[in-house]
Amino acid sequence: MMRLTRREKLLVVVLVTFAVAWWLFAFAVRPAIDRVETLTRVIPERQSELETLRAKAGEYVALRDGFEMLHTKIASQEKTFELLPLLESLIKECGLVKKVAAMKQQVSQLEPHYCETIVEIELQNLTLSQLVNFLWQVESSKVLARTKSLYIKKNPANTDLLDSLIEVHNLKLVRN
Repeated sequence: MMRLTRREKLLVVVLVTFAVAWWLFAFAVRPAIDRVETLTRVIPERQSELETLRAKAGEYVALRDGFEMLHTKIASQEKTFELLPLLESLIKECGLVKKVAAMKQQVSQLEPHYCETIVEIELQNLTLSQLVNFLWQVESSKVLARTKSLYIKKNPANTDLLDSLIEVHNLKLVRN
């Protein structure tokens, strides 16, 4: 059996200590340092993604609530409601019967449970206040009728008067 001198024992202890320290650094400390560096770089990116996700979630909730409110309004309309007769009565109320050049209705199925009624009204020789009053009547009605497009031009025969083309839309729940 071989006996080691004190110097050799010290050298063995130093080499073993160095090997254990190197092993700890290589397999424990260095991966932990790399992981911390990665997390330091990635955390701000993830935080910005989280803020974007929170903003999108807020938008989604607002859209969902708006959709539910719209669905409730649509469902609360009378089953027999028709847009064209309503607009005809508003035209009479506003004294625009002689100003109507054309009136067309179109119904389109949006989804299995919803349809949209579009009424296109062509008015001629009316004043701005008559037009504004009619539009106000449409928008303030208790039903879900909204002006979706409005085209106004001066009347070629009398530049003090206007000609306009108005599209009024209404959504309706189709009950099966």
